[in-house]
Amino acid sequence: MKRLRLIMVALALVIAAVAMATEPSKITVKYQGKKYYVHQVKEGDTLYSISKVYGVSQEVIMEVNDIEGTAIELGSSIFVPVVEKVITGNKASDADKRDDTYTEHVVKPGETLYSLSRTYGMTEEELLEINGLEDHASIKAGMTLRVKKSKAGKGKQKHSETQQGSTYAPQRGGDATADAEAQRDNRDDSSQVADTMDTQQSHFLGSALSDLFGDDEEVVTTTSTFAQVEQNSVLKVALVLPFTVDGTPKDSIVDFYRGVLLAMEDLKAEGRSIELTVLDTKGGVESLVQFAMLRGYDSQLIIGPVYAKEFAPVLMVAEEYNIPVVSPLMSVDIDSPVLFNMPAAAQAKDDKMSAMFDSSREVVYIYASKNDSAFINEARALSTAAITTQLNFKFDRGSYFYRRNSDGSNGGVVNIEELMRTKTPKTFVVVASQETDVDRILTTLSSVKASIRGRGLTYGDYVTYGNSKWLRMNSLDHDIFYHNDVIFAVSYYANRIDESVRLFDGRFVRSYGVLPSRNAYRGYDAAMIFCNMMFEGFDGFLGTTHRPLATPYRFERVNNSYENINWIRQHYRHDMKITVE
Repeated sequence: MKRLRLIMVALALVIAAVAMATEPSKITVKYQGKKYYVHQVKEGDTLYSISKVYGVSQEVIMEVNDIEGTAIELGSSIFVPVVEKVITGNKASDADKRDDTYTEHVVKPGETLYSLSRTYGMTEEELLEINGLEDHASIKAGMTLRVKKSKAGKGKQKHSETQQGSTYAPQRGGDATADAEAQRDNRDDSSQVADTMDTQQSHFLGSALSDLFGDDEEVVTTTSTFAQVEQNSVLKVALVLPFTVDGTPKDSIVDFYRGVLLAMEDLKAEGRSIELTVLDTKGGVESLVQFAMLRGYDSQLIIGPVYAKEFAPVLMVAEEYNIPVVSPLMSVDIDSPVLFNMPAAAQAKDDKMSAMFDSSREVVYIYASKNDSAFINEARALSTAAITTQLNFKFDRGSYFYRRNSDGSNGGVVNIEELMRTKTPKTFVVVASQETDVDRILTTLSSVKASIRGRGLTYGDYVTYGNSKWLRMNSLDHDIFYHNDVIFAVSYYANRIDESVRLFDGRFVRSYGVLPSRNAYRGYDAAMIFCNMMFEGFDGFLGTTHRPLATPYRFERVNNSYENINWIRQHYRHDMKITVE
């Protein structure tokens, strides 16, 4: 049984951390077809007292947990086999079968007790009882089950699919706030917590997420309203981050966490009471399945996780209990009524940058041997109404430009000075992906402009549409941005001259001995914005600008989730100033 102990040790640590066990425990897990209580050892517990509480012999408990003596460690978790009751009289009677309250449902491949209970508005225990089934594992494809007529098929509409093709269970109808509070009151019920762990893990870890809720099922989608936390209450926040991936610490994630901690200090100073629970996902989903099984540690707000693949088990629980989930570092393309994406939504960028691509300007694309296809597509979507020119760049002991043929090959040589001296305002779009090519193209453009101006000649004004990846190129001198009037669309901007950023930097250095990264700023922003939302209420949150530090955020409902629609237009001007709009 040592293998069982090793496999379940992570869950034991989680349970110990949240201290949810009772006597007897209401937390159960299932392993290789057998159910186990998870009992946290408290003061005064002995193997004998535990065996009496659960009706299992000491010898069996010792064998399951690989315990050699009778001594047990305070705070440790012990797995106790569940003594299954013999189910009698649960078969539906003839009278039940004639009851028109129920109808029949043929189980599809991948459907689970959980998905069926959500579809028909029944509890899992009720489904088991009226069908004479013993446990979750008894549900098989092709079976005919009795289900309630009253809920079946009401108010359904087609679900939205994620990129993985998965669906998420809807909120129940009615008063969403009252419903969420009632559901939270019942979280300790063993029938809710005791979902079949090995079955759920096989769904999530196998990435067959659509199997969890069935194939091509219709589900109800509702608009979430989140329960406001009373001012004198404690807000329970779960911070879910991949601190280590493949055993390697992630400095960027640690920085985010440190930003959250500084926000907690400020929130406390404002009179907020917050209980922060931290989970290291290690870049995977296994610990998040355990997180889901324990109903999100009874959280009222979840910040994280980070990677798209990790969201399925988190959102499953969050939607059931109407818990806001904040994706802090990447935009997740999932329609969920509880999801908030902090990175600015891609579709909102056009409004900030469209003036650079209107019909009054000539848009000049400059290609090199290797190019950024995503950036090309982004610029093309903006420049549909503009006159466009396509050029190829080549460096051969000097910089040369050629007309770009439709097949990508070089056409005739282009005199870049003559092109720049035409009066039509221009937007240069440098789509080269290699740092050396970007540097050479931008340097050539600024040198030609300086030469024209130095000879007292005129040229058509131009700006350059910047690829945000340039800001992360270590050897690219940012002075070249000023000379070319480069304009970036960025979702985060923190100018260290700004007073709020300067003060934050000082606190961060005093606390941790290093300058903060943008992730630290984002961690602070996430905690300040969404913890305050939980205390102040969701009404008025949308459409309002939130600016904890330097970057403004404004959230709107887009499709079925919530998106930050506030992009920042960062302009490196030729007068050596940066304007931020």
